[in-house]
Amino acid sequence: MIPTLTFGRTGHESTRTIFGAAAFWDTPQKDVDATMDLILQNGINHVDVAASYGKAEQGLGDWIRRHGKPFFLATKTGERTKQAAYDQIRRSLTCYMFPSWT
Repeated sequence: MIPTLTFGRTGHESTRTIFGAAAFWDTPQKDVDATMDLILQNGINHVDVAASYGKAEQGLGDWIRRHGKPFFLATKTGERTKQAAYDQIRRSLTCYMFPSWT
């Protein structure tokens, strides 16, 4: 069993091993699917992604739409103004992860 720690003030008991979805930069969907199934089978419950990770959001988003989100999903932005950061994160949610949030 992978040990967990409380993740900041979220209350989420996050595995100490976090999967970095940058690995999905240009990965075929079948490989994204197999990897996500494998990390969940092994108890990892925290996935990190960002708009700057190539096609990672698209592949991960496709998997989430088909399987739900049985893990804590974290993202970040390289933008440095409030509006630009908001816009980029919103694009991530609407375009890749949750397209019905338009």
